[in-house]
Amino acid sequence: MQEILIFGLAIGTVMSLIISAVLLRLGVMIDRFPVSGEEERELSLWSPVQFTRISVLTYWPLYIVGGYMVFQPERLMWIGGITLLFGLVLFLFTAVLFSAAVYNLMRSSNKESGMPSPVAGLARGIPLFSFTKLSAGSKLRTNGKYSRAGPSVFRK
Repeated sequence: MQEILIFGLAIGTVMSLIISAVLLRLGVMIDRFPVSGEEERELSLWSPVQFTRISVLTYWPLYIVGGYMVFQPERLMWIGGITLLFGLVLFLFTAVLFSAAVYNLMRSSNKESGMPSPVAGLARGIPLFSFTKLSAGSKLRTNGKYSRAGPSVFRK
């Protein structure tokens, strides 16, 4: 049983290191993104770079505590450690997805930038999922005719 716990903790640590690096990089990219009409940015604890660093610095001590709890002989500590580790890894995944979505939204609002979207490539293999925007004036077509399945807002 101990081998399984060590193996799971090692895999979680490697995944967390990689995702933490991605999250920190996304925080820097969001913070450096030019926003129209903004003269100079203020650095505070709530700026994207600082808040991401604080989140990652809070993550790792809690991850170490969860790893310590998993190896305690008491059943309650063992369950609490597994729950804490699972919750922390889910937090990290959620933070990366949210940061990528924020960065994608910032990039899509700034059409003149020529860099590709980092989120669009994630759904390339999913056939029914698309990041294309549907505006009120766009038309849904199937075989050259308007689609009856689409909402009436999109029809002219």
